[in-house]
Amino acid sequence: MKKLLTLTLVIFMAASIHAQDNSSELYLIFEFMKVNDEQGSNYLEVEEFWSGIHKQRVADKKIIGWDLWSLTPSGSEQGSQYLTVTLYSSLLDMMAPISFDDLLATAKKAYPNKSDEDFNSMMNKTTASRDIAHQVYLKQIDTTKDDFEMKVGTMASIEVMKQLNNNYVKAESEIFKPWHQQMVNDGKKGSWGLVKVILPTGTDAYATHMTVNMYKDAVQLTTAMEGGPGDMDGLTQLAVKEGLETRDLRERKIATLQMMVR
Repeated sequence: MKKLLTLTLVIFMAASIHAQDNSSELYLIFEFMKVNDEQGSNYLEVEEFWSGIHKQRVADKKIIGWDLWSLTPSGSEQGSQYLTVTLYSSLLDMMAPISFDDLLATAKKAYPNKSDEDFNSMMNKTTASRDIAHQVYLKQIDTTKDDFEMKVGTMASIEVMKQLNNNYVKAESEIFKPWHQQMVNDGKKGSWGLVKVILPTGTDAYATHMTVNMYKDAVQLTTAMEGGPGDMDGLTQLAVKEGLETRDLRERKIATLQMMVR
């Protein structure tokens, strides 16, 4: 289970997390990909092919968008090296099964000049290039107000959280979100978002929520990492201390956007 959100980055991450405005619902599927070193170039070729299919799915209004993120750290013993994020506008769209025939029909619309042999070859290459280590189903439940737009090279810091009591979401929204909003307003980060895990869940689930911080580039990310939380008055420090007691930070990773479809 722990590998589940080995990330469970967030990436989002995320940030894909920011594909819609605050008034819209946003659902996401994170798929963590384990890619062997010798398959790196093949894997990227495979995802480039799939990006064309996802463009067709967007055109057909089956999904809102799709992203490919590389993860750091990315050692072979540290879980997944890549993360794909697929965005949906409803729970029904996210949970609706996709048959192989439907997928093949979409692929043929995306690539009308390719033969069945071409598709079979790419499917075999897909299977050989990576292992889908984990799938996580999520829903966005809070986010900052901003006009941040992702582009290739965008970076995200994702914190994987285990809720310790029922005050956790309130703490994120009422204690921590205003601080993130101020950083956004000051140009120190692009956005912040909170997502909850829909599946898998249960007593032994590795995480219940994730927070996703988006940065326009490595300079903005590292400046924020080195800057720390900044000055806080006594009341704020007490509130933060109480907020931290509502959660267990299980893991943090950095994600870099490699491809995106909208």
